[in-house]
Amino acid sequence: MNRPDSQSGIRTMTRWLGNRFQMLAIAWVAWISMVTGCAQLTNPAIDGVPARRVPEEYLGTPRDAYKPIPLDLLRQKPNKNYTLDQGDILGLYIDKILGEQGQALPFRMPEQQGLPPAIGFPIPVQEGGVIILPNIDPIEVKGKTLREVQDLIKEAYTVKKQIIQPDKFRMVATLMQPRTYQILVMREDSGQMPSGTANPAAAFGSVVVNNTNAKSANGYALLLPAGENDLLNALSRTGGLPGEGGKAEVIIQRNTNPTDLGSPATANKSFMRVPLKLKAGEPWPFEEEDILLKDGDIVYVESRKTEYFYTAGLIGVGQYPLPRDSDLDVIEAVSMVRGPLLNGAFSQTAFGGNFASGGGLGNPNPTFVTILRKLENDRQLNIRVDVVRAMRDPRERIRLLPGDLMVMQWTPAEAMVNYFNYKFRYNFFSTILRQNDLIGTASLDGFGPP
Repeated sequence: MNRPDSQSGIRTMTRWLGNRFQMLAIAWVAWISMVTGCAQLTNPAIDGVPARRVPEEYLGTPRDAYKPIPLDLLRQKPNKNYTLDQGDILGLYIDKILGEQGQALPFRMPEQQGLPPAIGFPIPVQEGGVIILPNIDPIEVKGKTLREVQDLIKEAYTVKKQIIQPDKFRMVATLMQPRTYQILVMREDSGQMPSGTANPAAAFGSVVVNNTNAKSANGYALLLPAGENDLLNALSRTGGLPGEGGKAEVIIQRNTNPTDLGSPATANKSFMRVPLKLKAGEPWPFEEEDILLKDGDIVYVESRKTEYFYTAGLIGVGQYPLPRDSDLDVIEAVSMVRGPLLNGAFSQTAFGGNFASGGGLGNPNPTFVTILRKLENDRQLNIRVDVVRAMRDPRERIRLLPGDLMVMQWTPAEAMVNYFNYKFRYNFFSTILRQNDLIGTASLDGFGPP
């Protein structure tokens, strides 16, 4: 009488145990696959200091704190009264001394713009800043204006030598050609800035790195006239201020004797570094005399060493240049490399362009970023950034420094959701419609890292 009930109970128990074993097997396989394959759960950089709690000494100096200096500091002040020196050529006419009475005056249009026509015979200012004229002793004109030179010449002919009567002395003094300074300008900032690269096949360990150097040297030989022999004129005639490929400073190497390079102390005096950017309130480290250029001086615009940051994780393996004059925070860096930012985990760089597409329960947004920062003495600081919090809290948007490695991953909860979204496809509603019960079925789609 009880045997049928007993057999029915055994079958029920067997079915129940079979379902239990099936669910346990599925759970065991899922756990094994996550422990051995999920990148987030095995992420070696998961531990780190929250970005908002990083000590100030590890944040670096903001690049935005440096402001361009006023350009008029690189130029000598305009001098209305031109003073003479070696290399100048005067135009002089002295009646009965340089030229005969009734003779047409020599006339010459100057080659340099801004100068009036030159009248008279060419008289060069010789070494030592003196001029030599007939029948009188050499006259020192260095540092003198044209008006002062005219008075000295008149005094020499009418008072010291008494060759011409003062009331009959007639002369014209003009500047025929100003002295020039031969300057050599070497620039290494004309190269193209390297562009960042990412690796679409990062999952297979192939790394694409862009090591293009922005260094491209060009040399210019300039003849700068007196009054324009300054740093600003030298730069403007050779391409302007240093671009992204060059340092924000200019080096002036003076025309020194070889013996001056015998020791570091004397060699350092031959170099003048002129910064083009300074912090607000910082005093100018140079004076007008320092930016004046003389014969044989060399102006050097050095190529800057390109500074990179690196990416890994869900945004792919890549190398990207940092801007020279502005800061780049973590959110801007993710945008720069076209990584996923609150858009359903869509990325245009990692794993072929879209590493989280498909149906299922929906795609979680990866919000876990770790910045691996190198410190002194071979130390490393791991900085943890919450992307969602960084959208609201500026303290979380830490700026990147040269050499930083930015790793984007899912949080453990996001990794679990993503794993089940990819590996298991649930079909509750179709089962409910077919069986009219709440027992769902699960199909295993495969195993591997999420």
